[in-house]
Amino acid sequence: MTHQSSKNARRNPAIQRRQGVIVVLTGFTLIAIFAFVALSVDTGRIVLTETKMQNAVDAASLAAAQEITAAVYAAGQGQGSASVDANSIAVEAARLMAAQVAEANGVFIDPQADVQFGKRGFDDATGTWPIEWGGTPVNVVQVVARRTELDASLPDGQLPLAFGWAVGRSQVPLQTSATAFVEARDLVVVLDFSASMNDDSSLRSSLGQTQAENSLDDMWDSLIAADPKWPGTTESKFPTTGFGDVDSYAGTYISSSTTSDIRSLLGLNENNPDGSRMYPFPQAGRYSSGELKNKPSDSTSDALWNGYIKFVKKKSGSYKKKYGYRTLMDYLQESRYSASSSEDLWRTPHYPFHAVKEGASLFLGFLTDLDFGDEVGLVSYGKWAVKEWTHYDGEVDIDITANPITSDYATIDAIQRRHQAGHYSGWTGMGDGILNARELLVGDANDPNDDGYSRYGARPTMIIMTDGQTNQGPSGWSLPGDFDWAEWTDYDGDGIADYSTSNWKKQYSFWEATEAIKRGITLHTMAVGAGADRDLMEAIAFAGSGIFISVPGGSTVAEMESQLLDAFRNIASQVPPAKLVFELTAPAN
Repeated sequence: MTHQSSKNARRNPAIQRRQGVIVVLTGFTLIAIFAFVALSVDTGRIVLTETKMQNAVDAASLAAAQEITAAVYAAGQGQGSASVDANSIAVEAARLMAAQVAEANGVFIDPQADVQFGKRGFDDATGTWPIEWGGTPVNVVQVVARRTELDASLPDGQLPLAFGWAVGRSQVPLQTSATAFVEARDLVVVLDFSASMNDDSSLRSSLGQTQAENSLDDMWDSLIAADPKWPGTTESKFPTTGFGDVDSYAGTYISSSTTSDIRSLLGLNENNPDGSRMYPFPQAGRYSSGELKNKPSDSTSDALWNGYIKFVKKKSGSYKKKYGYRTLMDYLQESRYSASSSEDLWRTPHYPFHAVKEGASLFLGFLTDLDFGDEVGLVSYGKWAVKEWTHYDGEVDIDITANPITSDYATIDAIQRRHQAGHYSGWTGMGDGILNARELLVGDANDPNDDGYSRYGARPTMIIMTDGQTNQGPSGWSLPGDFDWAEWTDYDGDGIADYSTSNWKKQYSFWEATEAIKRGITLHTMAVGAGADRDLMEAIAFAGSGIFISVPGGSTVAEMESQLLDAFRNIASQVPPAKLVFELTAPAN
């Protein structure tokens, strides 16, 4: 048997040759496998290190950008300038914050060399948001983590390879970066233009008679200072000497109850040499186009004065039957508040409307100084809402229909300031205001060709203000049967709605708010004065991921104005949280 095996071996020399080849191939295979293992180990280390560096710079850039938003917020609280430049946002603090966060994540960055600042703005021509590195005011932060130094022992030294000898390389350079920015906003301000916005300057004001008297005197003085003329004439509507015996703030007392006798006793029937009335009623109103009406005829003027006299005769309290500047101003804002009746009330400081105007002006001024690329539109509401993209009143002719959400803050300010409480009507249709603001931002949901005017890449935001209870809605509307209040107003997360209402007009306003929220719009709200519906406004802000500001009103118009200025400044400073941006050109170093 042994002899036979040897004989067979001698007869098969190829077997021995194959055994030798296998040994050699096995050696080469083991070397290749080892190289691949070494490569995979080092590749894994590289990926893990890069991931760690990327996570660190993501966190560091967001943290540094929060220094910007914190400075803006502080300015909104009156703790600094609204002009957010390199100093007011504490760039050095942002650099140190980035370094600290990176270090906490186990990654080294040089705060001076590796943290860059810039300004991100909108390019109308391209519809993009390019970044101007080194530009101010700063709203972009880029943080770079580098491991590029040849000396691997340095904190930014290249990554040593465990098996680098297997691939002929002992270390590799690594670099990651992240850029965080403060998002620009497309803001639509939704203002209550209802007639109740003059309640605090009327003689029935809850602020008391002295405050009301001061406001009414200021209203008269403002009209004297503005000195509006009758169209096509040099005749003043509000002569400094008054109208006959309607010639003092407190007024002339006449005991008679006969309207025609009172008009005569006040001298309002006196004529000029040409036979025309010497003291025409000072307000004729406007046409729907905004065009001013001419001086009223004698008969129309008499009828208008009669309306004033009847109003004063029926008053209660100390101003009953007292005919003067205060009761005249009170009559205009109580009975003839709309622009179609009183064309010059917008010139007067009536409250709380004037405080809202001042607050809106401050808001726009803050955005001007901030210069973060925010754009603004305006919607007003009374019984119905109006997209305020045109305004004509005989003095200005504004048309921004081509771009009603605009960076031209001065034009928006001019529009809002040239209105008055009850400008269109006396009611409060907040739901329609929210609807019109949503259409302005993101378009009409029923029109596939209407995308609205909000820019791609900007945060659509609505600011809703009221001083009262919404009391208007579309005829026949009802809340959808499947509407779930808990989906929107579960403040404490227990699955139960913390706000709901059976009032269908309030339901309509809230439902319109949810329709805006579904389209990605952030909603901030302000409730002004004792009569405002704070519960509804708080619920809308909660559902809309915004802030709710309660403006109690105070005991004086000065306090109210201060509160509203603070409220508008606060909302202006509520810039969106910083977010990461991708696909951009890195700054030159």
